[in-house]
Amino acid sequence: MRSSMLIATAVAAALSAASGLAVAAPPNLAQAAAATNTLYIAGSSAAKAGILKALQTTLCGGASNALTISSTGNTNFLAVSCTPTLAGVPAVVTTVYYRTEGGSVVGALPIVTGKAIATLDLTNAGSTITCTTTTCSAPVGGSSAANGISDTFTGNVVKHTVQLGITDVEPGVLTGNNYPGAYQTSVYGKATTAQMQALPFQTLFGQAFGIFVNTNSAAFPAAEKNTTTTAGVLNISKAALTNVLQGNVTNWNAVPDTSGNAVATSQAITIVNREQGSGSRTSADIFFTNDGCQTGGTPIKEVNPTLDFFSTGNVLAAANSTPGSITYASIDNFNLTTSPNLVLVNIDGITPSNLTAASGQYGMWYESTAVISPTLSGNSLTLANTIIGVLQDIASEPHLIDVVAIPGNANNTPALPVSSTADGSPAIYVNSYTRAGSSCSAPISAL
Repeated sequence: MRSSMLIATAVAAALSAASGLAVAAPPNLAQAAAATNTLYIAGSSAAKAGILKALQTTLCGGASNALTISSTGNTNFLAVSCTPTLAGVPAVVTTVYYRTEGGSVVGALPIVTGKAIATLDLTNAGSTITCTTTTCSAPVGGSSAANGISDTFTGNVVKHTVQLGITDVEPGVLTGNNYPGAYQTSVYGKATTAQMQALPFQTLFGQAFGIFVNTNSAAFPAAEKNTTTTAGVLNISKAALTNVLQGNVTNWNAVPDTSGNAVATSQAITIVNREQGSGSRTSADIFFTNDGCQTGGTPIKEVNPTLDFFSTGNVLAAANSTPGSITYASIDNFNLTTSPNLVLVNIDGITPSNLTAASGQYGMWYESTAVISPTLSGNSLTLANTIIGVLQDIASEPHLIDVVAIPGNANNTPALPVSSTADGSPAIYVNSYTRAGSSCSAPISAL
C-alpha cells in the first residue's frame, strides 16, 4: 500500500532537486492576487474536498507550502496559491480559483455560453480578508437560495469566465429534468441539449454517493439513530427508496426496511433536494428512477424549486435540521459531528463505501468529469491538463472515502481481489467496473 501524501511529497522533492529549485514558502495575499499563472475552476461541490486536497498536496507539495483562501458567510468560493514544482508547470506563483457554488451546473453551462460568473476576488481585500501564513478568510455575502440563480453575491467576488469545469456526471446528462432551468439565462446563458451533449470531457475519478435520512425523531428506533461515537444503521431497499424519492409515499411508517418492518412509526417524509442541474441530484435521479436515460421515467419529486439547495454543504445542513428528511450526497460527507442527525442508508443491505463500490456490490457511484474551455491556452491550459492528470491517477488523485480510481485512466490497473489495489490513507481502490463516461450505461467489467 502506498501513501499518496508521501508520494506527492517525494515527487515534489525529486522534481525540486532535478530543477535546482527548493519548495517555496507560501505566497502572501498580495502575491497570490498578482499570480503569474492562474486558473479558474468551477463545478462540483461533491468533489470540493477532493479537489482542494489534490491542489494542496500534489500541486503545492503539501498544505504548508500553499496559501489557501476560503470564503466565509457563503462558503462555496476558494483559492489555492503556491509555487508548484510539478514537471511541466512553470515554477512561478500560481493561483487556482475554485467555485463550488452551483455545483456541476457551473462546471458546464458557463463553458457552453461563455458567461462570466462570480469567483473569489483577492485584489479588493481592504481590511476584510484576514490571513495567517497559510490560510485566509474572505467574506462573501449572499446565500445560495437567495442569490444563486442570479449570481448576485457580494463582498470579495468578481466575475470571471470558467476555464476548467468539474462535473459529477458527464455534461450530456444535465438535460431534461436535470437541466438547470432555475438559473437566470440573462446571467448564466442557456444551452440546448445538443450543446450540453457536445461538450468534450475527460473522466477523472469515481465518486460513491449515498442516501441520508434524518432519524432524529421519536418515531425512529434507537438502532437507527447516531450516537456521538456510533453511526445508526438503517437498511432500505433501492425499490423502497425509489418510491420515497418519487413522492409515492409520504410517511416513514409506510416504508419497509430490508427485513420488512416499518422504518419508523408516524413521521412525515420531507424530500430535501439539490437544484435541477446538480450532479448529485442527477446521479440520484439516474440511479433510482433512470430518468433521462429512458423515455417516460418518473424523476425525483420536485417539492418546491424555490426551496432547493445549491451546494452539498447547504443541502446537508437543511436535512440535518429537519426530522424525517431525506437527501443525497457523496458519502465522504457523512460526519457524526457536522451532521449528527443524518444516517447514511445501507441500500439493499450494502454499506456504502469506495471498496463496496469498486468491488461491484454497491451501485450508486458515478464518474466525475473535467471540461476544458475551448478558449483556454498557454500556461493556464498546461496547468489545467496537469491538474486533470493528477486527478486521474490513483497515486495522486484525492484519497477520500468516496473516491474510486477509474480503470484505464493513467496508471490505474484493476485486479482481484479489489483490496489488492488499495492506495494511500484513507485507502482508495481501482474500480473493477467502469461506466465508460456514460452515466446511463450499466457498469462494464474492466477485468
